[in-house]
Amino acid sequence: MVIKVVNFPFCNFYSLERYLRVSSHEYQILSCVDSPSVSDILILPGVGTFRQGMDFLQETDLASVIFRHASAGGRVIGICLGMQMLLNASSESPGVDGLGLIPGICDLIPADPFFSVPHIGWNSLVLPECLHPIVAPLGLPSGVSSSDFYFVHSFVAKPSACDAIIASFEHPSGHLAAAISLGSVIGFQFHPEKSGSAGYKLLDHVLSI
Repeated sequence: MVIKVVNFPFCNFYSLERYLRVSSHEYQILSCVDSPSVSDILILPGVGTFRQGMDFLQETDLASVIFRHASAGGRVIGICLGMQMLLNASSESPGVDGLGLIPGICDLIPADPFFSVPHIGWNSLVLPECLHPIVAPLGLPSGVSSSDFYFVHSFVAKPSACDAIIASFEHPSGHLAAAISLGSVIGFQFHPEKSGSAGYKLLDHVLSI
């Protein structure tokens, strides 16, 4: 297994790199000439706009590398903007196609006087009744939240299939997606690499599956 990271010019690469080094995970920068093995893990960190992220992936031809890898059953992990680009589109950037690895769209977090947007800071995760294997090691029973995870975003994922949502956060309008998964593709809206021991534990588990 080789971990390969997309090095966007605008992203949370250095906090992710710090996690990988502290956790003794070797990694490489993903290149457009790569032909990853199905056992390899591709990680898409990202901070910025949906258009910026997808323009970079298309211009560097990394979009096709990532799509082929996921189509072959290889693991892809998206973090923050990286998670949003796993979907088909975002209202943040009309007319821009996402990777389409998980059917759905991203939309602005609903406006509410009791919930600030951008959503910045530490917040709880709410887990579904049937715990997904990815989040089960967090040690939280279904429906119980833990204030351990760091968020920075204004847009939220809306997968076409509700069971693609494997963790949520509370909003006055209801629970919104904090983590999504379909097959070998996983997305985290929060930053596990910036979320201390709980985030490191989560990433360690995901990389060891």
